[in-house]
Amino acid sequence: MESEIKILFMSDLHLGINNDEIYIPDYARVSTFRRIAAIAREHDIFLVGGDLIDNGTVGSEVIDLVKTEFRNLRNANTEIIYTPGMGELGGGESLHPFMLDLNASCLFSSIVTSTPYLFMKDGQKLYVYGIPAAPGYDISRIKKISDEGYHLGLFHVDSDFENDGENASVYRLQKNDIRSLELDFYAFGFSHNFRMFKILDRIIGVTPGTPESTSFDETGDRYVISIVIKENRLYQIKRLTVNSMKLYKNCFDCSGLMTMGPIKELLENNRSKKVIQRLVLSGVRDFVIRQYELQKYKNEFFRLDILDRSIPTIDSLIEEFQYENSLRGEFYKILKEQMDHAGLPHDIDRLDLAATLNTITRDGFTNLEEWLCSI
Repeated sequence: MESEIKILFMSDLHLGINNDEIYIPDYARVSTFRRIAAIAREHDIFLVGGDLIDNGTVGSEVIDLVKTEFRNLRNANTEIIYTPGMGELGGGESLHPFMLDLNASCLFSSIVTSTPYLFMKDGQKLYVYGIPAAPGYDISRIKKISDEGYHLGLFHVDSDFENDGENASVYRLQKNDIRSLELDFYAFGFSHNFRMFKILDRIIGVTPGTPESTSFDETGDRYVISIVIKENRLYQIKRLTVNSMKLYKNCFDCSGLMTMGPIKELLENNRSKKVIQRLVLSGVRDFVIRQYELQKYKNEFFRLDILDRSIPTIDSLIEEFQYENSLRGEFYKILKEQMDHAGLPHDIDRLDLAATLNTITRDGFTNLEEWLCSI
C-alpha cells in the first residue's frame, strides 16, 4: 500500500470565550476539543490555525487541558503544528507566555523567520509554513524552499478576497499573495465559516470555520478538516462534524401564513438539549401567536429565543386581546364594535394603523382614559 500523510486541520475554537449573546457553556467547548483531539490521534499531523485559546485571561484549567491533550497526541506520534491567532498574542507581536508550554511540535512564534517545519514519512516530505497573526507581518517573507515534497501554508489571515475593506486585526490576504507564494495548499484560520478555495477545479485551500459557534452567523454543523497527501498531491479532503452544541437562526416571514403550524413544525424538527434556537418572526401576521404554545418548547432546547418583529393585522390583534380582562382588552372590544358597526374610515392605512396599535399594545398605556382616547 502506498504511504500517505494524514492531516487534521482545525482553527478558532476560542476556548475560554465569554459571549453572553449565544452563551455556549465551557464544558461544551472542552468536550468538542477532546473530540477533536481523539480524531487527531488517527492522523500524522494536527494543524492548529490559531485562536484555539480565546485570550490571555483564560483560566489555568483550560491551559492544562490543552497541554495534556497535546502531550497525549505527541505520545501517540501525532505531530502538532500551531500558528497563533490574535487571541494568543499578548499585544503587538508577542505571544502569551503560556503558549510556549503547550507541547506543540512546532509553534510559529516569530515573524522574522519563515523557516518551514519539515515532516517526513516513508520518503515523503511535507513542508509546513506559518507565521503568527500579527497584523503587520509581510507574507512575502514566506519563500518556497525547494521543488520537492508537498508545501502547505498554515496562516491566520483574512482570506475573504471579495471584501474590499481592511481588517486591522490580522493580515488581509490578496490573490497576488497566493500567486507569489506558489504553495501547494493553504490552511487558513480566522474566518469563522467553512469555505473551499479552488483554481480551475483544483482545491488549493480551505477554512474550516469555528468548531463551536461564537455568533449567530455560525449555525448548524461545525467542522474540522481531514486531509490526505499521497505522492505529493492532495489525495483526499473531507469535513468532519465535531460540534457539541448546534446553533440555529431561522427567520420566518409570516406574510401569507394562516396559522402557527409551520413555526411549530420547525421547533419540533430542531428541538434538542444540544441546540440553541433563535427564531425571528417578521412580515405582516394575520394569525395570533399563542405564547403558551411556544413556551412549552422552552424546556426542549438548551436555549430558545423567539423575537417577534412581525406586524399583526388589526383583526389578529382584536382576536388576541378582546377577551382579556384588562384595559387593553376593553379597548379592543370597543374597537371591534366600532369596526363591526361602521368599519374604518377609507383614508386610514390599515397596515400603518395595525403597526401603531401593536406598538401601543405591547408598550401599554397607564390608564383606561388613554386607551379610550386612542380610538
